[in-house]
Amino acid sequence: MDSFLGEHGEVLIYGVIGLTVILLISFICENKWKEMTPDYKTKISKNSESFRKQNKDRYPIIEVDEIIYVEYQTKNFNFRDFIKAKDYLGRDISDEVKVYGKIDAFRRGIYQLRCVVMSENQLASTKYINVIVE
Repeated sequence: MDSFLGEHGEVLIYGVIGLTVILLISFICENKWKEMTPDYKTKISKNSESFRKQNKDRYPIIEVDEIIYVEYQTKNFNFRDFIKAKDYLGRDISDEVKVYGKIDAFRRGIYQLRCVVMSENQLASTKYINVIVE
């Protein structure tokens, strides 16, 4: 036992001191943790009115890969199949996405599309997509 304490006694003492400091800080800051915790962590339902009020100014989200590969001379390619959009409540608004740019699947190259969607609260998001025809 003496050899164990001789080799590891200092580490044990520092461990006990560290644990004591952590417990002391936790005891002192017990009420402050509740004040520092954000309100959204205490909310159970995302459908609550406070959630809607907090998130009404959030922008819609466009979900699409930044690069889409298309096989050369594909006749039935529809880039809208790759584009999804959601508003701040998570509702699907993919039909409201406006796409600017053209793709010629019978000509090899890189084409850029600009996708824009506007939510019901008049906030817009833009995403650029590169379509590679090879």
